Amino acid sequence: MKHRSDTALILAGLSLCLMLGGCQAKEAAHTASSPSAEAQASAQEDAAWLDQALDPFLNDGSTLPSQTGSGKAVAWSVKSGHAQITDNVIHKTAEAAEYEPVELHAVIGSGTDAQEADYGNLLLLDPYEAYLMTCFSEKGDGKETLLLAYSYNEMSWFRLNDGQPVVRASTGTGRLRDPALVRKADGSFELLATEGYDNPDIYVYDSPDAVHYANERLATVNYSSADLSMSGKQAWAPEALYDRRSGEYVVYWSSPEDGGMYYNTTTDFVTFSAPKKLLDCGFPVIDGTIFKQGHDYAIILKDEREPLKDHAQLFVGFSDTDYLGFSRFSDPITDGKLQYEGPFVVKRYEENNYLIYYDNYTQFQFKAIATDDVFQMNYAEEDQSRLSMPYETCAHANAIPVTKKEMVRLMDAFGTGE
Repeated sequence: MKHRSDTALILAGLSLCLMLGGCQAKEAAHTASSPSAEAQASAQEDAAWLDQALDPFLNDGSTLPSQTGSGKAVAWSVKSGHAQITDNVIHKTAEAAEYEPVELHAVIGSGTDAQEADYGNLLLLDPYEAYLMTCFSEKGDGKETLLLAYSYNEMSWFRLNDGQPVVRASTGTGRLRDPALVRKADGSFELLATEGYDNPDIYVYDSPDAVHYANERLATVNYSSADLSMSGKQAWAPEALYDRRSGEYVVYWSSPEDGGMYYNTTTDFVTFSAPKKLLDCGFPVIDGTIFKQGHDYAIILKDEREPLKDHAQLFVGFSDTDYLGFSRFSDPITDGKLQYEGPFVVKRYEENNYLIYYDNYTQFQFKAIATDDVFQMNYAEEDQSRLSMPYETCAHANAIPVTKKEMVRLMDAFGTGE
């Protein structure tokens, strides 16, 4: 799939100085120094590169990109919001809210060739303190319900709510599987989950704080449209990301019946677009999880070809454009000894590397591999004895980073666990 054009990006959110009336007037007065078409195109590319590099959620203490992909220096300032930038590091000011909307201004390059751009749809959070895990169990009285756990070191996980279900589905099949939380543009959360097995709907819940879950509903995401013929049968392992450039959420999921992964867009998790194909690997895949490393995107997903005993391994897709540009795929990154699925990624902030967890579903175990750089394919399997999962039959987990204040609210509501 093609990445949106530079022009569309600019119309969607960039405010390049060369497009403003004041700049146009200045250029008219200095015709001799007007930028060439090549220089203008280069400036647009640099501004678009930064637009993709900026994550929608910044933390107090985040380091902003110091240069563009072409190597031009970037000088940042705060256009709106209670924040300040010193030595390329953004900090909240005393007046800042827990979830502080900010807009940033960038000067790209220097001297007469410098260009300017503004970047909005950014939220400044406190530093991340821990990870919150969502999962479900295949067994017991609480099977197919939402279970929560947390970790401060990304390897030892502890139960919340004494291991009891936090959410039980009351509509549809009542079989809540593969739960995943997504942070919304205002700092709150949305919970998504699979409904049973062969259903075109997903469960959706609103959550202001990852503690309370309300407005349970079923959203139909697998259906045929004028552009795409679908089975209308499955929507497995839904996850979502926020695209700050478009102001939309991208909800992506798997359908073995339809041979791969698909997505819908939404602005409110109530009304969803018609489904579209997310990627094409040339063979069936499921359970993809998308994340960014710097400017670029990666997706970890499962090979779903039959027989599974020969193919059920994880591999990586790469994109340097956006989450619709996956066109390069790796060899398997798992060991090939057993069958694996349900990957999720956590960043280890102190070590500055990543852990990719995955579900050894035939033995009800989780394994993990570590990497300093997802795109360099330097993966090493973690010692299984160092991993401590919260539930014996934990299945298809996911995890998101949370702040200290968010963890305090979780602990107050659910206890510290074991």
